[in-house]
Amino acid sequence: MDIADKNPALVTDNARNMTVAGIEAHLSPHIKCFGHTINLATQKGLKCNDAACLLGRVRRVVSFFHRSTLANAVLKEKQKLLDLPPHKLIQDVITRWNSSFDMVERFLEQQAAVCAAQLDQKIRKSMKNDLQTLNEDDISTAEEIIQLLRPVKTATTIMCEEAQPTISVIAPLKSKLIEHFSVCEDDMPLIKEMKQTMAKELKHRYTDVQEVLNTAAALDARFKTLPFLCKEERDATFKNIINEAAHLWDQKEDTQAHDATAMEETHTTHPSEEACDDEFHASEYVPVSKKNKAMEDLFGDTYTASSNFVKTSKQLAEMEVNRYKETELLTLKSNLLEWWGSHEMEFSLLANLAKTYLCIPATSVPSERVFSTAGDIVRSERSVLTPEHVDHLIFLKKNLTKNALS
Repeated sequence: MDIADKNPALVTDNARNMTVAGIEAHLSPHIKCFGHTINLATQKGLKCNDAACLLGRVRRVVSFFHRSTLANAVLKEKQKLLDLPPHKLIQDVITRWNSSFDMVERFLEQQAAVCAAQLDQKIRKSMKNDLQTLNEDDISTAEEIIQLLRPVKTATTIMCEEAQPTISVIAPLKSKLIEHFSVCEDDMPLIKEMKQTMAKELKHRYTDVQEVLNTAAALDARFKTLPFLCKEERDATFKNIINEAAHLWDQKEDTQAHDATAMEETHTTHPSEEACDDEFHASEYVPVSKKNKAMEDLFGDTYTASSNFVKTSKQLAEMEVNRYKETELLTLKSNLLEWWGSHEMEFSLLANLAKTYLCIPATSVPSERVFSTAGDIVRSERSVLTPEHVDHLIFLKKNLTKNALS
């Protein structure tokens, strides 16, 4: 069967070639990895002139302590004297913003020990030309940047989760970050510039799939109130859910009816002589169908109104949506997929639609981890592994480890 017959979603990073591949493959919706989107937005914020200069100075200090054995030894002495955690300074990777965040955060944690080590005579005499110091304004700016980016780091951590990889998180999380990037009057100029840059980068993302993201968020019992949308957008989202749930249910009913008809035709056999004899004796009585016809002729005008109460799939979907709205909000720590599993009978139409949307991951991180796992398994020392064994080992690594942790 062609994969397009299953109406699959495509989840990739934001690379231009991935966008072209999605268009040419006619796969929809095409969801761009939200973790990668956060990385792009934050990288632009950190490329603001003052922020980039500050990161460069911190990076040179960290590099100095990484290169010099003497400086590293002195740093450990100062950590003991100042009763600081014996943590090493972190060197960032420029392509990953969160590593820059970790570098600055660790530097601020160890700033007193770093400053004391730089003032030590042993270091100042032997490596005077390599010393790079930060003043009080630099430290203050670094603290403001960390405060700005800490919620972004939390959002990145959420995106790395594999237990509930659903796109329902993207719309509320994007809205929360944009709200966090609102400029305040007491913000220093650099922080204002970074906020405006990152907010602008986030706002123009996902405009082509916003309806899909809103629908997924509405089907998430944690975010179903959709506070990040206006009333008109919330009403339009639930109206769309009603129509989609009804359409999906009708398709399912038609498929089941078609399968049942095909099965009946397959199992049809010629009547036996015994069956013919039973049919002959039964003909002495009035057939049931004729009795029903007589009832319709006699009472049809008076008692057929009850058939008007048969509800359409759209009406049933609307009733389910109203009941779903009235249910208690799911706590943020709860497992969304388990919730739908326990409420599938209560909301049969919506559960059918939830399976379609909530199975879509919000990030390509889990798939990239599979490639990393494959790289760890397939090495030059294990070159005789067959493709089948590699598949089995990757499967065991990704599933048994996950089950053991849970």
